[in-house]
Amino acid sequence: MEMMSKYSSKARPDVDKLRGGYYTPKKIASALVEWALAPTAGVKYKASVLEPSCGDGAILRELKNPNLDVVGVELVEEEAQKAENLGIGRIVHEDFFVWEAQQERGLKFDAVVGNPPYIRFGNWDIESRERALQIMVRNGLAPSKLTNAWVPFVVAAVNLTRPGGRIALVLPAELLQVGYASQLRDYLIQNCSEISIVSFKKLVFPEVLQEVILLLLEVGQGPAQFRTAEIDDAAQLEHLYIDGEAVRASLDQNEKWTFYYLQAHYIKTLRDFLDSKRFKKVGEYAKVNVGVVTGRNAFFCMTKEQSVELEIEKWTMPLVARSAHLDGVSFTDEDLAANELENINTRLLAIPPETDIYSNKALAAYISDGERSGAHTGYKTRIRKQWWSVPSISVPDGFMLRQISTLPRIFANKTLATSTDTVHRVFLTQTRVSASQLATAALNTITCALAEVYGRSYGGGILELEPSECVDLLIPNPESVKGNLIDEVDDLLRQGSVSEARHLVDEHLLISQLGISQNVLADFEEILRTMQGRRLNRNRSSRLNK
Repeated sequence: MEMMSKYSSKARPDVDKLRGGYYTPKKIASALVEWALAPTAGVKYKASVLEPSCGDGAILRELKNPNLDVVGVELVEEEAQKAENLGIGRIVHEDFFVWEAQQERGLKFDAVVGNPPYIRFGNWDIESRERALQIMVRNGLAPSKLTNAWVPFVVAAVNLTRPGGRIALVLPAELLQVGYASQLRDYLIQNCSEISIVSFKKLVFPEVLQEVILLLLEVGQGPAQFRTAEIDDAAQLEHLYIDGEAVRASLDQNEKWTFYYLQAHYIKTLRDFLDSKRFKKVGEYAKVNVGVVTGRNAFFCMTKEQSVELEIEKWTMPLVARSAHLDGVSFTDEDLAANELENINTRLLAIPPETDIYSNKALAAYISDGERSGAHTGYKTRIRKQWWSVPSISVPDGFMLRQISTLPRIFANKTLATSTDTVHRVFLTQTRVSASQLATAALNTITCALAEVYGRSYGGGILELEPSECVDLLIPNPESVKGNLIDEVDDLLRQGSVSEARHLVDEHLLISQLGISQNVLADFEEILRTMQGRRLNRNRSSRLNK
């Protein structure tokens, strides 16, 4: 077993995670039910309620009322039996999407309350997945291989709720920001009159580091009005009453819902600035690709000292293995040498596919050691013709942070290094712009604020930008960046004065050249502070929950 763990990979998710089996805390279940049924209080007929994924009955317990006509649907037989034993409403042991397809068209409920399963596309039963995705297709949405199981549950919930009815769901906060949910966000804006979102400063499900929200919908003609609220944790949920200022939703599908946590004044500043078209997209100057995907970093990445000791240095190339190994505006040979002195991974095994690996004793021995340890059995290594030859190892013009703790950054690459997929690679497409100019232009308050608005963050408090989001990130024209500004910013960054470097770029590019007012810049400073603070608080909360 010791040899098998030598070049270890990520652990497999547990069964509960694969099937999305994390159930609703009582405080949340009670608050959801109270909010969803509020309009039916005092009505003379029995209000109809659907729980589309009732599990063992956490939400059903809150629906124990003779004045309610309750239907609960549950796929897992053992859980359905637990729900049945509660004696509340009618429990259907069936795949929800099979049940939905069997219902008469026009069936409508007064309320839908639930906590849909969180199941990634690849872990989802194929037959159930195809039935679920057809619901999306019938409603004009185009599912992808990133679509999670909760997305069609939400679409079905809207279809099954009468106009004026309410939907209350526990959902992953991914709804607010991920690309695969953009069509769903638009669908909800068009088919709901009110959308309210409640989020938590502390993680509701800390064991999976999955940030969740409560999505509260009033079905009706859109575009919807938005309200948001943020509380510490589920213990504060006595009653759900969202009294924040309502903001009319935008019909721009590129808008993510995270910025609805901003005050209306700042949302207006943000929208007005975007309408002004004063910034350019990074994609007008460069392509952004993922870093090298080795399939087993523990085998392919090493220190320079290790490569020398193993006598395989000639088959390696310089490497940036982590974002923490980057500094300044540019990554230089001096930076690489400093990293080597710290004995961190600065070498990538880069064997050309045509190499006769057995012609060199040291190389053959290292590859044999990898095979004995199972380095060739992972998916990425297994599908290669030569498992030991890593593809796409080209040297980029720059690097860009993929996972961001504080501010988004671009770094010019002045070495022959590539990077692993913890850091994106930047390839210039315009000869009139240097990577140093691009890196300097990107370090300003407005770009940093926009990254917070349009990027994605998860329970651990890290902001993430995928390549498609990187190229869409807006920056001032990098052609206007002069050499002296690059040098000054580089000096400040290497001294650890990141805020001073950002404000220096603000002064030179945003105020002096673009004429952006101090008031607008102050608004974006507040947007950055609010959005970044919200994200970083989750990191602190996740540590406290451990």
